[in-house]
Amino acid sequence: MSRQSLLRDVARPAHIRLTILPHSGAVSDSPTTSVLPDPRGFDPVRFPGTAEGEVWPPARFCFQASWLRQPGMVFERDPSGGIGLVRPFAHLRMLTDLESAHLVLDIPSGTHDFRLLRLVPAALRCVERIAPGDPVPGPLLDEDPEPLDESHLRAATADLVTRLAATAGEEGEALADAMRRTPPGPAMFEEAIAQCITRGGFPMATMAPLGRRLQMLANAHARVLAAAASQPDYAAMERMLRGTRAALANDRRWTGDLLTRALDALVLQIGRPRRTSAALLASAEAAMRRPLPLEAPTRLIREQTELRDRLLDLSVFWHRLAAAWLAVEPQTTDRRDIEALCRNALRRLALEPLYRLPG
Repeated sequence: MSRQSLLRDVARPAHIRLTILPHSGAVSDSPTTSVLPDPRGFDPVRFPGTAEGEVWPPARFCFQASWLRQPGMVFERDPSGGIGLVRPFAHLRMLTDLESAHLVLDIPSGTHDFRLLRLVPAALRCVERIAPGDPVPGPLLDEDPEPLDESHLRAATADLVTRLAATAGEEGEALADAMRRTPPGPAMFEEAIAQCITRGGFPMATMAPLGRRLQMLANAHARVLAAAASQPDYAAMERMLRGTRAALANDRRWTGDLLTRALDALVLQIGRPRRTSAALLASAEAAMRRPLPLEAPTRLIREQTELRDRLLDLSVFWHRLAAAWLAVEPQTTDRRDIEALCRNALRRLALEPLYRLPG
């Protein structure tokens, strides 16, 4: 990427409207179009430090250092946002942040293990823990979303039960009461309906269709929760971008440089994906609380499906780029790699339909 092209992007007003160059799968290059380009072929992201022709991320977390291959050692996501490293002996747990983890583990910057370690926080957004040799989660490899996790289905079902008890008629109240007494699981709706029919005396012709529709609604909302939970770590990407900008600002060689100006523009708006993700989830949760006849939840199911699709679009466009920004080491990463990531971010921020909120 030439510095002249970067200057053309940064010289635009703060809202940054770019003309997207033709690419595979694009329907239109206008930033105001309601059709998004195909994310699989749109503006490929190259991870910093990767060699020409190297495939990154790799298929598995195969570290080269012997102390990172100890049996029983795992990485866990800490509630504070750091990385929890659990050692096999005496179950010792060491907490470190992303920026200093390689120093704690004695891993030189820019090496294979350094780049692999920087993938760990992004991977922990998709799985509970990572052990050496584990596969890299599908979203980081541009694969299709994972099957629906049962925890999201339980959370969605709990929301639905609360709503049933508050807004539904006699049948809905009975079903909500039966679901409270039914252990969570895939057969929860069927068992609750059976209780309503056998113990409550409700007709099967009424309860069975109601149960099927409500199960579809619970599944739709659970997919929204799953899509929201698997979003990239936008906050970590924002911190890394601000840290990179601060590092360049403290280096006289880069003061006023085109790259510094690009980072200045990005810092002002890089929070847009995170805010959009939070707003889409809030819209889905608010829709589940709105008064609506649950006997005919077709519109609500459609709304939840559309919001889930919007969250997936956001995730697919940003997952790889967010992980690539976490691989930046502000003091040592090649400036050309940082310029390329700036360009990637500017192009994604120019996709206005990606950030359009419902209503």
